[in-house]
Amino acid sequence: MLGLICAFFCLWSDSAEAPLASVRVLGLRHSDSSRVWTEIRAHPGQACDSVCAGSDRDRLEHLGIFAGVESSRSGDTLTYRVKELPWFLPVPNGRISEEEGLSLGAGLKAPNLFGQAIAGEFLFLAGRDFEWQASASSNRLALLPLAWDAYTSRTQRWDDGRKYREISYSSAVRLQGPSDGPLRVMGEADLVEVHADTAGIALSPDHTDWIPSVIGGLVWDDRNRLGLTTDGAYQEVSLEKAGKPFAGPVDAWQFLSDSRLWIPVTGRWDLVASNLLQQQYGTVGGWRTYVVGGTNTARGLPADWSVAPSEDLASVELRWLALPVRTETAWGQSFFWGLQGVCGTDYAATWWGEGSQERRGEGWFAGVDLIVPFVERLRVVASWSEAGGAGFGISAGLFEKAEAQRYRVR
Repeated sequence: MLGLICAFFCLWSDSAEAPLASVRVLGLRHSDSSRVWTEIRAHPGQACDSVCAGSDRDRLEHLGIFAGVESSRSGDTLTYRVKELPWFLPVPNGRISEEEGLSLGAGLKAPNLFGQAIAGEFLFLAGRDFEWQASASSNRLALLPLAWDAYTSRTQRWDDGRKYREISYSSAVRLQGPSDGPLRVMGEADLVEVHADTAGIALSPDHTDWIPSVIGGLVWDDRNRLGLTTDGAYQEVSLEKAGKPFAGPVDAWQFLSDSRLWIPVTGRWDLVASNLLQQQYGTVGGWRTYVVGGTNTARGLPADWSVAPSEDLASVELRWLALPVRTETAWGQSFFWGLQGVCGTDYAATWWGEGSQERRGEGWFAGVDLIVPFVERLRVVASWSEAGGAGFGISAGLFEKAEAQRYRVR
């Protein structure tokens, strides 16, 4: 019996390590097959074990166009079976923040424009905010390993933290490369036009500022997955020059460090830590200050807890995968969902300049994250803090908290 087991194991091992005769991808309906094959490293004539196939599955998941990716091997044939997300889908849209309340809207999202894994969207919001935005992004430019993002928006809102009404227009183009490796060089160009009804927000006498800026830096990204990351790290370090000498009254530098770490603990348990440092120097104006407090910055701290041009936001979360992510199909369309329990602590510090006194606070939270396509996760937590007399509260937010705090409305 022992000999039979050993023989079976040897045959299985030899089969797994033997060169492949063919590699197939099944389930493509909208996607350009050549675009999908750029992410697959397994090729006929080469060996590919379970680690190799797992890496291919992760790269396919990073495209953001599949609800599920599976692999199987039969003899010398390796097969990837994919389920595509809907090609074009009307979606609800919302923004939840303790500073600005609830705004609701809708839009159209397409994760796979032209079958090239280009994520496009057009969204609008109405409520405390009125906003529209259009964007497109991809992890390749044609077949070159150059990730890109393009974004434009118009926002009309009342800002509780800084007590002014704003109409602003923002546009940005961002490039990263090489996108097929973890270490990347990043460059970005932004242009913002801000109209404010209160002095001190915009620096120009007519309360309207044009704020161009350029950003350069380095990115390290070795996350195993994007939809439900369980292992890896994201680290961005960049330097931004805003306003002069390009145009406008703003004359500022900003140093940014965005750190995110996912550590698998055991089974369904993961530890997630993040830290966002944004430190500004020079003449910034009121629009380029940050409002800290609430679900998208420091859970537990009250909304408008602090307003300052520099911030340091840290989080530690323990996550338990209550319902593993699963793929569902309804009316011929595929999607995925899952549920995580979360608990942890957030820490925040803000300051105005060198030698100025920091304001510090922390909060504690526990809740659940619903994992879904497009918005990544819906976060609902109960939180508590002694800072600012906050006490106990319940709040909700969209996207990963580390992502929401980075790209929130200032």
